[in-house]
Parts: sequence; structure tokens; C-alpha cells
Amino acid sequence: MSTYYQLAEDYFLDYGVTSGPTLPDGSIMSGKWVDANSLPELIYEINVPDDEPCQHFMTGGTVIVSEHFIKVLQGAGVTNFQQFPAVLVNPSTKKQRTGFYLFNVLGMIKAADLQKSSFDTLMDADAEGVDVPLVAFNQIVLDGTKPRGLHMFRMAESPNVLVVDDTIKIALKENRPEGGWGIMLEEMDVV
Repeated sequence: MSTYYQLAEDYFLDYGVTSGPTLPDGSIMSGKWVDANSLPELIYEINVPDDEPCQHFMTGGTVIVSEHFIKVLQGAGVTNFQQFPAVLVNPSTKKQRTGFYLFNVLGMIKAADLQKSSFDTLMDADAEGVDVPLVAFNQIVLDGTKPRGLHMFRMAESPNVLVVDDTIKIALKENRPEGGWGIMLEEMDVV
């Protein structure tokens, strides 16, 4: 059985994305294919000093990744994502940075073992089409049968949770850039 990790931005970092455009409802966090024409101009404000590099993985409501991050995933055979060119701007100096992308993970899976996980319910499931409760996890226990071979996916119970497996962890470790990725990988309990 694979080992799975929650992939998140390193919350100890001082700089990152501070604001971005409003995206259409149900687009990037839904785990579904997005038509690039439905997206607004992708300009994100950052508070990264001009003389420092941006991290390769940043969040700010959505996920922004570097071209290097994309190439490492592609080199590892990961294909279930879309990337859309974005411009990062320091609003104080107007310096613009390119080579970054809005990152859309394709695949949302109801993968938590809710009996063994610890969470606060944000919205109950209902008969109106919401087949899984929306939760804020305190402790995630993953049902190891659910990923069905996907190396990366979002959790339906909490779409902001991005899950990756050993394939991605190893690829990121082997291709770690100077200064790191700007990520945290927290191993998940699996049953």
C-alpha cells in the first residue's frame, strides 16, 4: 500500500501570495477540468521582496506553483492537473514575475475514513446532491482503497486538502531546488 501525504504550503514562511483574482465558482477547487477561457486575468499580488526568490508552491485561496514544480510532476508521470500562466506582482514596487501557474488538480475523491478521522463539520451531507459532508479536519485517516492509483488528488470532504503519494514525494525530494520548495508534507494515517 502506498504512503500518502498532505501537501501544504510551509506556514513558517514569511512571504507569499497576498491576493488574487476572483475565480468562477466551482472552478479550481472542484477537482474538475476548467476551460481557460472562463478564467479572469491571472494576476496575483505577492509580498516577496524583489531581491528574494518566490517559493515554488504558494497558496492564497488557490495554489500557485513554479514551472520547475510542474516539470518535476510531469517527469514523475503525474498528469492529472492543469496549469494556467499567472503573473506575480509586488504591489509596492510593481515588479512582475512570470514562470508561475495557477494549479488545478484534477480529481476529487471521497477518501477519508470519517469514523476514524477527527473533524469539525462545516456543512452536513444532504439529499439535495451534497453526498459528503464538508469538514475541517483535525486528524485525517485515509481509506487506502479510495485513491485508485492517483498520485495526487483533492479530498471531497475538504477540497483544500491536497493529497500526494510516495511517487510525488520522491520526485520532489530528488529534484529539490536550492532554498527548497516552500512545502510541508505530512504523512497521513491510512487504513
